Formats: sequence, C-alpha cells, structure tokens
Amino acid sequence: MGTEIKLTGYPSIDKPWLKWYDEAIVSSDLPQRTLYSYLRENNKDYKERVALNYFGRKIKYGELFENIEKTARSLKANGINENSIVTVLMPTLPETVYLLYAISKIGATANMVDPRTSSEGILDYINEVNSDFLIVVDVAYPKIESILSKTSVKKTLVISPADSLPPIVKTLYKVKNKTNITYSTNCITWKSFIEEGKNYSESTDCSYEQNKPVVIVHTGGTTGRPKGVLLSNYNLNGAAFQCQYCGLEFKREHKWLNIMPPFIAYGVGNGLHLPLIIGMEVVLIPQFDPNKFDELLIKHCPNHMVGVPSHYGNIINSKKMQKHDLSHIITAIVGGDTMDSELEKETNIFFKEHNCSNQIIKGYGMTEVCAAVSVCASNECNKIGSVGIPLTHTIISIFDSETGEELSYNNHGEVCMTGPNTMIEYYNNKEETDAVIKKHADGKLWVHSGDIGYMTEDGFLFIVDRMKRMIVRHDGFKVFPSMIEKVVSTHHSVKTCCVVGTHDTEHSQGKLPVVHIVLKDEFKGAEHNIEKELIKLCISELPEYAQPIRYVFCEALPLTPIGKIDYRTLEEQNKQV
Repeated sequence: MGTEIKLTGYPSIDKPWLKWYDEAIVSSDLPQRTLYSYLRENNKDYKERVALNYFGRKIKYGELFENIEKTARSLKANGINENSIVTVLMPTLPETVYLLYAISKIGATANMVDPRTSSEGILDYINEVNSDFLIVVDVAYPKIESILSKTSVKKTLVISPADSLPPIVKTLYKVKNKTNITYSTNCITWKSFIEEGKNYSESTDCSYEQNKPVVIVHTGGTTGRPKGVLLSNYNLNGAAFQCQYCGLEFKREHKWLNIMPPFIAYGVGNGLHLPLIIGMEVVLIPQFDPNKFDELLIKHCPNHMVGVPSHYGNIINSKKMQKHDLSHIITAIVGGDTMDSELEKETNIFFKEHNCSNQIIKGYGMTEVCAAVSVCASNECNKIGSVGIPLTHTIISIFDSETGEELSYNNHGEVCMTGPNTMIEYYNNKEETDAVIKKHADGKLWVHSGDIGYMTEDGFLFIVDRMKRMIVRHDGFKVFPSMIEKVVSTHHSVKTCCVVGTHDTEHSQGKLPVVHIVLKDEFKGAEHNIEKELIKLCISELPEYAQPIRYVFCEALPLTPIGKIDYRTLEEQNKQV
C-alpha cells in the first residue's frame, strides 16, 4: 500500500485513494499498442491455454491468434483499410472476437451496433459513419435487407451462431433453428469470407496511434438520440490495465463468464478485453437470459463474472441456487447501474451462506470512459453503498454543477473524472462532446457524468443519483429517487422498486414522486395492507417534501437491453395516468 497523504481538502489534489494501491502500479506506464498487440504480447507464451469456451468448443490462444490473422487478411482483401469504419451487428460469438481484434490489427474502426435495433435505427447507424462493409448475424438479416439499398454498403458478411459450434451442437442448432433466408448477391458467408483472405500476402499490421479510434459504441440515448462514442486502443488498453491491477484476484488460470454484449463499452472492455489480456478462459454467452443466470453458474462454475444489479437479484431468489456451492466465485462484479444497499447486503449474505468468502464487487463508470473508472478493489475497500475508489491512473472529484468549483470531501455535487479512459469524442458531434468534456482550471479535460455524488477523505466514491432523475418540486425542493428507493427497499416484502417523477396536478410546474414496486412472490395479493405499511414507513423515515404520492404495484419493472431498470419507460407510463 502507498503512504499516508496529507489532505488539502480537495480530492483532485490529494488523491487519497492512492494509499490503497501498490506504488509500483501507480507509477507504471500504460500500454501504448493496439488491442491485438496487447492481447498477443500478454499471451504469446501460453498458446495452449484455452481462450474461448463456446458451448463446449475450447478455442486456445494459439488458435485465437491464427483466426484473428485470417480475419485480418480477409478484411484487407475486401478493401478494409486504416480509414475504414466497419459496422458490426453481432452478439458475442467467436467470430465477433476475431473481428474485434482483427479490426484493431489493421487499424480500422468497428462500429458496434445492437442487432436488436430497429431497421430505421440500423439505417441511421450505418449512414452516420458511411460504412461500405457490413457484418451481421444471420437472424438479423431479414430486418436489414430492405434498408441496404438506402445505405453505402457494398458487401455484407452474414455470420451464423452455428459457424463455430461443436459438430453435435451445430446439428442440433440447425434442426431447432431452421431458416429459409434468401441472401442478396452481395452477401457472403463466414467460410467464403475467410477463403477470400487466403491469397492476401501483405502485412496486416498497422502503426499505433494513441488517439486513433478502434471502436464506436453507442450511448443509451438518455438525452435523446444515441451518440456514437469513439474509443481508442489507448482507452481500452488503459482501462483493462487499471482493472487488472486494481487489487482484485485475477489470474491466468481462472474462468470468466461473459454475459455482457459486445456492443456496449462494459461488454467490449470488461466482458472481453480484460479477461483475455490476463489470459483467462472466457465463456461466451451470445444470448443471455437473466432468468437463466443460475443455470449458467451451476454449469460453468466461473471464478469471475460481471452483471447489473437485477442479475444478482435473480441469483439470490433462484430456487436452483439455494443448495449450490458458490466457493468457486472469486469476484462477482456489478456495474451498469447503482446497486441498492439492501440488495447488496442480501447478496453478500447469500454469498457467505453459500461458501463464497468475497463480497459483491461494485464499480462505477459510463460509456464515455470505457465503462469502469472506480472499483471496490478489496474487502477493506468495499463499503456498503460505495462504488469504490478511483482506478490507479484516474482522477475523480466532485464539482458544483453551477459554479464549476471543486467541492471538498463529503459534499454533494456532480461527479467528474479525468484520465486515460476518456473517450476521443462523440462521432461527428462537437456540440455534445463539448457539453460533456470540459477543460477545468487545472488544464485537464474532465468528463461530466451527470451523476450526483460525494467522496470521503479515504477516497471512497458514493453515487447519490442521476441529475436527470432528480425530481424538482413546485416549491424548489429537490427529491432524489434513490433516497426513497432505499427506504422502500427495507420493507421485507419488496423485491425491487423504482421511483420516478410525475406531473404535479395542483401546480403549473414541478413534479412529485411515484414508487413502482415488485413484491416478493409470497407477498403478492397483499398489496393493500403492504401499501399502508409503506406509507407509514415513508412518513417515519423520509422528510415531508419527499413523500411519494402514489404506490404502484407491478409484476416486473421494465429493463433496458443490458438489464438496467428503464426508468424512462416508467416516466412515460406516469404521463398517461
């Protein structure tokens, strides 16, 4: 651990979190190379170790390197160069991994798009970057066929989830998923694509440039139309390096369960690149069903996994998990959304009762900074409610959103961060980029998160709420939904809840809080009595201005594609009430 730091009162100067880290790691240089080069350099002496596990097919690191090279040659044979942006509509298949690293190897950029996006949305994503080469999973092809003529796409590579399956599993897949898709003449299969690269004999390696984009991922669109976030090799490598040496027990011989999709920063950086540069065996789950998370844990017994809060709620409520030994779990990482303190406590108790000696590992970040910028690096740095300490080469502090002044410890304000994870920009959108990345008085470029939080003298970061979720009443009082959610979640009958603002019908301006609640199964049918108890609980625990005006009981809360609670859908529902 580092030495004790004399505090000035400002986190950006003191960096109190550094005392939790080894000084050698803090002073180390970040990797200056491509994603592919970093992957190969770390694993070149371990070619016989398993890299990918795809429904029982074990792909070793040596085979992974060979397939990346074949893919790179085929991309080059198809005219993909260092200035090309290739649009990729894929789940997490082995081919997706080959493509990601091959695109990095040749210096191109992968425009990662959720294949579940609407036809019109996909059309926008393709035309925004002017891709002439499109890669798509076969089940999504019928959806895009009608829009291809409206794009710049000249050739489409269609990949089947069956392409890399073991023989028996492949046969069963094809029997179960019979398709009668007719492809246009400018479409090729994966097999044909790889054949095209066999005669390409020139080098596929590009020169490294620190600020050159390698991946475009897209924000969730919380402020309107989703924005393309440009991330560089330096961004993703720096993020992986910091996570690798953050104090968690990551080892080459471990197994990593990857349930995160590759078209989000959390999936590309933490789900794939991090465990692969360490040299782990990564279990690929192309189509994750949160309700079957328990089955995946029982089948694969992973040492490490990542998920969002709702995934862990499914685990502790699963009947199949009640007798399962969880001693194989070393790190269970939660991110993507704030974890309720009650769920965190329940999960930790569940883990301990099932022989897992470690607590849930929380982190914090956003797409614009490659997902993670803080983490609970060890049990001693793992405080209930906190999202941990900043990573080794990252600075996080709290600022007054109106004056721009940095705030001292334990004061609430906007969470801002600066460091190697910071995106290059939003694609072709200077106005939005300038609104998020701002130069402060110290000369550094800081990312403004839009989150409200505070930091303690020991460097622990706490997130209070989203600025955009904040409910402002007609009288100016500000209500944080999380404040109400924490109280409601303490009731023994509540499985999960979400608070949103609704129009104040008695005043021309302002909003008031409404609680949406999912009850545990054994309490369903008792909503009337439970509502009375919740009203008493809130009167007892919350100030008058934060009292909910309505309690809505529902079977389930709407979720985003990665499992976050979709509070915007709830806001829309309340507009109609």
